[in-house]
Amino acid sequence: MAMTHQAIAHALIRFDLPEQSLETTLVTFGGLTGYSVLVASNLAAGRTATAVYGDFEPREALQKLLVNTGLVARYSGSNAFTLALDSEAETTAPANAGEGATNRMVLGKGGYAMVLQSSLTRILCRAQPDAFGRYRVAFQIWLNSDGSVQDTRLLESSGLKERDVLLQKALRHAAMDVAPPANLPQPVSILLTPRPDPAADCQPFMNRVD
Repeated sequence: MAMTHQAIAHALIRFDLPEQSLETTLVTFGGLTGYSVLVASNLAAGRTATAVYGDFEPREALQKLLVNTGLVARYSGSNAFTLALDSEAETTAPANAGEGATNRMVLGKGGYAMVLQSSLTRILCRAQPDAFGRYRVAFQIWLNSDGSVQDTRLLESSGLKERDVLLQKALRHAAMDVAPPANLPQPVSILLTPRPDPAADCQPFMNRVD
């Protein structure tokens, strides 16, 4: 029986992560935990992750490896996160906020990861309904000001050339649900890992007409 996102989030995992480049550590972390990592490349570049050894819950291990990097994790779901400078404050919408205020909240500092996660899930579920969430792949995307994808680059193959080609084709003809903030660091590097219940993740997008 597949573990739920919540069960995975609280499961103890053995980490043997040496002090090394943050980019390398994040790839290993994603592979160990199944977390999807959405990272602005210029934030991770040149930073060193703190060594983490022992049994920890994923979020605790992530907090430890980010010590002294100047970055903090911003979670966009139970198993997805992006990174932000630790001086950035959370953006919170008022309790009675309307649609416009909600969009401003989503576009706040660290909040665009939620848009990326939802948009990419929609795009890839529709392009690969029987494969999404069942493989690991890493890629970068560049976005235009309207949220459409300007360019993509594959960083790590999904293991099948045909699937890689289909994935990149789907991305190049896609657009995010909301336009990115003007100061979004680009490209955005994304590591997608196998999900506990990919069919459930895709279900909301399969019958929806945009």
